[in-house]
Amino acid sequence: MRERIKKHLRTRFHVSEYGSSLKTELLAGITNYFTIIYAVMLVPEILIEAFPGAVNAHGELVADTILVGGFTASEMLVALTAVAFAAAGFASIFMGIFTNTPFIQGPSIAIGTFVTYTICKGFGYTYNQALAMVFISGLLFFVLSATGMEEKVHKIIPHNIKYAVSAGIGFFIAFTGIEKAHIIDYTEKGIHFFTFQLSDKNNMSALLAIAVVIFIVVLLKKHVHGAIFIGKIVCILLAFPLGLISFPKLGSFGYSIPVTSLAFKLDFNILLDTTSPWDISKSIATVLIIIFAICIMDIFETMTLLIAMGNYAGVNFEKLQKKRELPKILEVDAVTTSVGALLGSTSVSTYVESSTGVIEGGSTGLTSVITGLLFLVSILFTPLMKVVPSAATATTLIVAGILMMGVLKNIDFDDIAEAVPAFFTMILMPITGSLLIGIGFGVITYVLIHLFMGYNTKINAALITLCILMFITLMLIPR
Repeated sequence: MRERIKKHLRTRFHVSEYGSSLKTELLAGITNYFTIIYAVMLVPEILIEAFPGAVNAHGELVADTILVGGFTASEMLVALTAVAFAAAGFASIFMGIFTNTPFIQGPSIAIGTFVTYTICKGFGYTYNQALAMVFISGLLFFVLSATGMEEKVHKIIPHNIKYAVSAGIGFFIAFTGIEKAHIIDYTEKGIHFFTFQLSDKNNMSALLAIAVVIFIVVLLKKHVHGAIFIGKIVCILLAFPLGLISFPKLGSFGYSIPVTSLAFKLDFNILLDTTSPWDISKSIATVLIIIFAICIMDIFETMTLLIAMGNYAGVNFEKLQKKRELPKILEVDAVTTSVGALLGSTSVSTYVESSTGVIEGGSTGLTSVITGLLFLVSILFTPLMKVVPSAATATTLIVAGILMMGVLKNIDFDDIAEAVPAFFTMILMPITGSLLIGIGFGVITYVLIHLFMGYNTKINAALITLCILMFITLMLIPR
């Protein structure tokens, strides 16, 4: 029986044809899991802030707060984590079976950040309304991918802006981590920097986060797989004796995963304000702009990550295009985005960390299937999220943000006409707390600078149209 299963797997995924083996694919899948699990666990920690009252002014979880639907903040965090693992699991398995490529998928950090801080906190929509718009964006993304329009839209966007968006998101989430760790705090007197007074829990949290960040960096330099995840576990363990978290009382630690609070709860009914003709038109414009922004961000992520994979993981981007595998990958990305929204998670995209599995020798979709199965098994352990301290969340945010800033080296800072729009794109994100403002202002300044400079070869009608749409977006976005 075992040999028949092995033979079926070799045949189904063409393992031998790709010069691989079942053992290699297994090890690559496990490597991916321990490398990427931090990202899957990070998104729920960002999304919980989309629920009013779930966190305090310092970004710390207020565990016992009752949220909409009657669930506590800690229960909602467990649910968000469970659906994140479910989305990552199903999406990765689907990617492996449908495309036979070793790409891992899961909830997007960038779009999760956009949902929390722009759609929910900025525009004031509920999380369920945001999921409805993510679902629609997935359908639109599928149409764009199936018709080839997605690649054309990708070509419109200047390369330096693409890299600046990734770097800006990195700055944004790293800065959020610095706040969560209490390395800095905002007070009435201004910005307060932590001190070495160990009697204060906020200072202890800051020192612990800094120490663990250093520990993670050492592990990364030593090429330890799962370094960020290991660091997070170490931070949680150290937080107990430091008094930053306490063991739950016997019998009080409920082992429940309330996914019913999120799954299939898309809210389409009140996306549009029917109070007056003006309110109807304004709400329609706002929804369209948000859906458009999610699609643009999805395009940014998917195509840029696939190109990045080719840069250092040996996955040739042009070969994927010629073999017509790229459209299939993009279509899977679009389908899993909508499915993820149905499950209660945000937009699903391909993780660049998939490169770790490729480096370990993973060559087929079997690698993705193995990683996906491990994600599904992880759902059983999501109730443990109740005891994760803010310092552990902060370390993940800081290190992940810094890694995302690595694309800065690809921005052409020697050309001031390219550098200025890129700078506005990435710096406005953490300053304004809005990814949309950063992207919009970057695109607008890029077009205006190149128009006035007469660089007609870099400007076309499609990019000007995108600029106009971004201008309208900035006019409507709440301040």
